[in-house]
Amino acid sequence: MLIEGHQKGTAVTPATLNFSVRRAVQADAARIAAIWLEAAEALAKADPRIRLAENALERWSATFGTWLASPQAAVFVATDAQQDVVAYIVGECQNNLPPFLPERYGVVRDLAVDFHAKSGRLGRELLTALRTWFAEQGITALEVRVPYRHPVAQAFWRAIGAQKIADHFWLKV
Repeated sequence: MLIEGHQKGTAVTPATLNFSVRRAVQADAARIAAIWLEAAEALAKADPRIRLAENALERWSATFGTWLASPQAAVFVATDAQQDVVAYIVGECQNNLPPFLPERYGVVRDLAVDFHAKSGRLGRELLTALRTWFAEQGITALEVRVPYRHPVAQAFWRAIGAQKIADHFWLKV
């Protein structure tokens, strides 16, 4: 997806960001990890129940490698005109409980956009690529967990037609 006119050093707005979407490769790992860390730290600041491990970045990077290697997962990135990664999405196929249909469904594990490259189209285009991949895997439905204290993410998923089917509870043992 291309949107007219982005040049390095100019303010990035939805009307000026040129970007394209492609499958992620190992060379994208460091940039994706930096975007993940920025988003994870913001989420942890918004909700004290969310805490990052001391080696969170290392753990996340190892998990990223397993997603790239797995035929049951896909990672897509949006890159700007200079081919710098500005956003990513991670999806994974999951088996449903045996008595329920569909037998398999897709899970959006993560979707994050560089805070300096916001565009209303980035998330949508990444999701379109992931939905196409899910359809190729025979997946007909997907699930995503969206934090209550992330109003932008809540609005995004509602705007594309996602519907709430359950509440996710957190209880200390």
